[in-house]
Amino acid sequence: MVEYSDLQSVHRHDVATVPSPSFVQPVPRVQNLHLVPKPVLEAMRAGWLTGMHPERSVTLTKLFDVYVTEEGLVFTHDKKLITQTVTQHGPDECERAFERVRCAQDVPEVTASSLLLRKRGDHNYGHWLVELLPRLWLAEQFMTPELLVVPDADHAMTHVIRDSIVLSSTRPHQFLALDNQAVRFFKELSIVDGLTDHGVYMSPLAFAKTDIMREAVPQIAPQRLYVARPGSSRCVVQEEELLALLHRHGFRVVDPACLTFLEQIQLFKNAECVVGVMGAGMTNILFCPPGAKVITLAPATMPDTFFAFIAGLRGLEYHELRGQMMDAETTRWDAPFSIMAAQLAALLEG
Repeated sequence: MVEYSDLQSVHRHDVATVPSPSFVQPVPRVQNLHLVPKPVLEAMRAGWLTGMHPERSVTLTKLFDVYVTEEGLVFTHDKKLITQTVTQHGPDECERAFERVRCAQDVPEVTASSLLLRKRGDHNYGHWLVELLPRLWLAEQFMTPELLVVPDADHAMTHVIRDSIVLSSTRPHQFLALDNQAVRFFKELSIVDGLTDHGVYMSPLAFAKTDIMREAVPQIAPQRLYVARPGSSRCVVQEEELLALLHRHGFRVVDPACLTFLEQIQLFKNAECVVGVMGAGMTNILFCPPGAKVITLAPATMPDTFFAFIAGLRGLEYHELRGQMMDAETTRWDAPFSIMAAQLAALLEG
């Protein structure tokens, strides 16, 4: 059975502690709260209702003689799991990772000084841009890692990882892409802790270089955008009706999955209004100008505060329309749901 070890009790060098400034997170404007199951509301309570977030500390720590596997789980030389590297991993994932490390033979050793840019869900566009890339920005203030440990992602996401680093860092980097089954032993591995706590907290430092990326891309005319998710099971059943409404209001339909990273920045950097189903593509609202209106369409069962945090920290006018699940008995959030076109129309006209 997996044993855990706190970061403070392992062989390490404390490189830096950076204050993350206090901020006030506005309570999001959400319609149809009566549709949201009570356990889902409870899960979102801290993210939605904390309001004043006091100053916190973000730490940069160099570890010695550690194993890495799964999505960024780090084990000590005696194979204890470091608690601070568990990010949304369930007990089964932690146990599976432990067994993989315990049974691994002839584990490749990495001697280069490395920075870990992995966490649970790291193949997701939003998790990368908000929760992982900013770790590099912070680390670069105090060190020059020889190697960046990143997820072994698909072709499109690999380009996002490389392009976002090139656009926001002035240094050349070498990469080590690891899939979730791989086990590596690192002589020196640096980790950043405290930038985000998914669903509960998001540091203003997560956007330290967002505007640098925005400014690197040429300006285009103001846009009104509908973010499409073709083929997704998390979808609005009346999408055709909504599209007709959006078309009358001058919206352009975009599928971020079909665009390069630079094209996504360019589209969103001057967007006046963005509408879309809650999902990775909506992360691009972080490139919108302050004051832009964002309308997120969300299943009633989806316990997510990610986009509300982005909007609050980036000064956006944020609205959520929660929708009725088509299967009234389901607890799944990746499922079809219904949105009232009249409610969307009122928000567009307001």
